[in-house]
Amino acid sequence: MSQIQADKNQIEQLIEKYIDALNRSKTDMVVSLFTQDGVLMGVDAPTMEGAEQLKAFFDHGFGIIRLEPKIYIDEIVVTEHYAFARSHSQVRVTILQTNDSHSEQNRELFIFKKDGSDWKIARYMFNKTPSSP
Repeated sequence: MSQIQADKNQIEQLIEKYIDALNRSKTDMVVSLFTQDGVLMGVDAPTMEGAEQLKAFFDHGFGIIRLEPKIYIDEIVVTEHYAFARSHSQVRVTILQTNDSHSEQNRELFIFKKDGSDWKIARYMFNKTPSSP
């Protein structure tokens, strides 16, 4: 197996860990997948920078909603120290206070950075998939 394929496999596993952590509402698990200076840019939210802000963001979010995402990887591109993945997702969102649920479709862009021998999420952005015209 080539190094690029090994890196792609590791990145796919990292995305699977991210999905699992979101499904389990585990802030510490989510934040551990990011670099220390990781950045998250979400829909209708301020940009979160660094582990402290990411922790606050996920603690707050997991306190009010439960997420059940399914992420489908569209492409992964790997270079020596950075990689990116473009994906789309279907997310079941449940408001904890009312137990009301709805589904969302999003598209995501992950940028990964090599941290020693492991890949971590350095930047992550998602937005809602626009409706078809």
